[in-house]
Amino acid sequence: MSIALLSLSRQLLARALGRQGPLAITQQIATSSTVTPQVADYRAKAAQWVATNENCYKRPVSPHLLIYKIPFQMWSSGFHRITGLMLNGMLYTAGPLAFLATGHSAEILDYIYAMDIPSWFILSVKLFMAWPISYHAFNGIRHLAWDMGKGFENYRKISAAIFLLSFITAFGIILL
Repeated sequence: MSIALLSLSRQLLARALGRQGPLAITQQIATSSTVTPQVADYRAKAAQWVATNENCYKRPVSPHLLIYKIPFQMWSSGFHRITGLMLNGMLYTAGPLAFLATGHSAEILDYIYAMDIPSWFILSVKLFMAWPISYHAFNGIRHLAWDMGKGFENYRKISAAIFLLSFITAFGIILL
């Protein structure tokens, strides 16, 4: 049966390529390019509109990044996505490392203390790990409020407060 289907498909392909049979007729109709008067009229009106309105505003089509002032919501949304990526990176690196270090955490901490790393460096690494957690959590709550239609009136104050609150929370976490 499969041999019969293969030969039938070869015959249909040969007919289509040889422009024989019903498939070739529909192929010819679909490829014919005739422009109706309605399409020609629409194209003329569109070209006239572009010609009259093209230089109306005297500005570029898309703003240059050095000129364009990025809105605060865009910065906030970008930080939310970046912190989400940072959290995923920490999860996928720290998770397997924690699995491999099961039962050896005291030895690992002794090794880190023996390396005599400066305390400012340890605190900055802790802040680098704690801030994305707090910012992403608080900003996620704000996004849920925005989904309910709340908090649009004072979005700058709320966003700045979330940014500040996330740093305060992160400092509180690392100083524990």
